[in-house]
Amino acid sequence: MPSLSVRSRLVMVILFVGGVSAANVWFYAQYGYSFPYGAEAHATLFGVSTMGAILIMMVMMDLFAADYIEEFLLRRAIDGYWARKQREEDNKRRVRESLRQFQQSYNIQPYGDTNLPTIKNEPEPETLSPKFLTIDQ
Repeated sequence: MPSLSVRSRLVMVILFVGGVSAANVWFYAQYGYSFPYGAEAHATLFGVSTMGAILIMMVMMDLFAADYIEEFLLRRAIDGYWARKQREEDNKRRVRESLRQFQQSYNIQPYGDTNLPTIKNEPEPETLSPKFLTIDQ
């Protein structure tokens, strides 16, 4: 299956962590003042809640959304392949119709078992002998 590149995944993770952290900052700014302990406890609670939210969201992403994304990318690649094939066939059809319209033959055959190239085993006859390079003449 096609997968996202490492660079794309890294950018997505950075954006994801930033988004979750921003949401946690907003939530903590709204409701964190009611937490009755000191600064260390507030920092610990904020850190744990941010990391917990990130981990929960990533697990949900891995369990549910990753398969859909991979399937979408695979389907897009397959559809692109068949669309290219269809365009090639359409172009061939148009060329055949044009040649037929102008009464020209269309006998392009790809190489296969029935149409193999021939290889000559005998050397080409030399037109000039290299005898002049030797001392003996």
